[in-house]
Amino acid sequence: MKSKLKIFNDFAEGILPHEASFLLKENKIRDEEKESILKKVCKNAVRIETLESFDEDIDKRKYAYIKKWINTKLGTVDVDAHLEYLSFTEKQIITDTITPKEEQELLSHISTYNNTSFYFQKFYELLKEFQDYLLIRFRYQDCKFTESFLEENKKHYEESIKVKEQLFYATKDLTQEYTSGTLNTMHWEQQLLSYLYSEELDGKNKYNAFIRLVFLYFNYKEYQKAMKVFDYVDECFSDGKMYSKRVLFNYYANRVILHSNLNDAEKAEYYAHLSVKQENSDKLFYLNNLIAILLKRDKNKQALNILTENYALFKKSNNNHQKLGFATHYIRTLIRNKRLKIAETFAENFLFNNKQHVFEHRWRHFFSNYLMLLTIIEKHVEVVKMVKKYDLLEREAEVMAKEDFIPKIHWYYFLAMYMNGSISEEKLMEDLLDTTSSFKFTNKGKGDLFAFIDKLSFTLPEIFSQIKSHLKNQLISS
Repeated sequence: MKSKLKIFNDFAEGILPHEASFLLKENKIRDEEKESILKKVCKNAVRIETLESFDEDIDKRKYAYIKKWINTKLGTVDVDAHLEYLSFTEKQIITDTITPKEEQELLSHISTYNNTSFYFQKFYELLKEFQDYLLIRFRYQDCKFTESFLEENKKHYEESIKVKEQLFYATKDLTQEYTSGTLNTMHWEQQLLSYLYSEELDGKNKYNAFIRLVFLYFNYKEYQKAMKVFDYVDECFSDGKMYSKRVLFNYYANRVILHSNLNDAEKAEYYAHLSVKQENSDKLFYLNNLIAILLKRDKNKQALNILTENYALFKKSNNNHQKLGFATHYIRTLIRNKRLKIAETFAENFLFNNKQHVFEHRWRHFFSNYLMLLTIIEKHVEVVKMVKKYDLLEREAEVMAKEDFIPKIHWYYFLAMYMNGSISEEKLMEDLLDTTSSFKFTNKGKGDLFAFIDKLSFTLPEIFSQIKSHLKNQLISS
């Protein structure tokens, strides 16, 4: 039976936890039924499952009131909505089409704006444009308001521009370190922290400093330090600072990575579910993160359902990086759910249609899952053909020096060679062990290596049991 409150239910499901925290702080509603609706919206906002249903006997007009109240409250602190206003007003000024009402609205913002506002830079530059507009029209009285704000905030504006420039240089260094690994960027830490915790800086620079600190800490695996800055920003959101849905979704996506690296799969999954509530160009990226966590938690059927529901999004995307991630997860998930024939057909078609892009990003993840599929269905000849056709051994050898590296493609290839009768059991053992003899493994890396061996052991249980035992002894003594 269709709910009488479907429109409101759909609206309520879009409310995010930090929005709920802010709304509860702003709550001054005195009508008991209206307040009960708001509290239930906020209670459901922090849940992923088992949502409480709304009372259909309450007057629908009260639901309409709460919906309007929520939109109004969030709209007053939504920095992206305000950016749209600033951009529109700038266009009106530049094109000489600003109305008297719009002029008064802009002037009224002067009393509420300060140097810590999120788009302070943009507002300051807009007022300079507006002052020029007023001067040429001999509007000296109105110029007093703009002149006073510009003079009082000139130093703050100049500092804001300097910080923006420093953040640009930090970004260049951080991205270069990420791609090349040849640069040390820890010297940026204290400067970025000073920007984040500053009580004088505009919100946009503060949030950008946060994003770069996250990048820095993730690069160096300093996850406890990252947690501290996340907690700080968390409080800002709950107070309605630096808020927009776009910013929140970006924040949730970064928390997914944080909790995944802290091995807190439950929280990682929670934030991953929140991140996919949005509908924008980044949704495929957030979906890939969610699926990775669900597979890690062996929620294979749920992962397949989500992938199937979003298959159309995958097909129409132009982001080759995220399409490859989706395809890789789809193959893994189909294998986990015993849909081997579908997985084989999908993998074959995807590779044929995307071979010009497949080596641009994380190609090893795609091919290692494809080769695992071929190994499971005992198409060992196809494994050898694919490895040779795409020079996969040579490609993998170029990146084998990384810490915790597992040479999966080499292992699939040597196993297939043995299964095809091309090498002996002794040669197989020798080749498999040689590929890991000089590698450095952390405790996590050792666990991942042994888990991979366990995945392959269904093919040759005795041989892989010996290999695992040998590697355990070797890694313990090293």
